[in-house]
Amino acid sequence: MTLFDMRATRRRWLLGAGLTLAAAPLALATSASASAAATTPKSDVKYQFTPNGEQHCSLCASFIAGDSPGGPGTCKIVEGPIPQNGWCQLYSKR
Repeated sequence: MTLFDMRATRRRWLLGAGLTLAAAPLALATSASASAAATTPKSDVKYQFTPNGEQHCSLCASFIAGDSPGGPGTCKIVEGPIPQNGWCQLYSKR
C-alpha cells in the first residue's frame, strides 16, 4: 500500500466519521419523537377496567382527563380511551 492509498483511506474514514457525527443528533431526535408519540397496548400492561384497591387511573400521574367529568380520558403511556376506574401495572400516584 502506498502513502497515497493510506491517506485516501484515512480521509475516507474521517469523512465517514464526520458524517456520522453530524447525522447522530438528527437520528436521536427522530427516534425520541417517535417513541414519545407511541403508546403501549392495554394487553402489554395488564390493563383492567376495575380499580386495584384504591389505585385507579384518575389518580395516576399519566392519566389525562377527558372533556366530561367522570368520563373516559387518555393516558400518556397506554393507548386508547381510558376509563377513570381502570388500572394497569404502570400506575404511578400523582
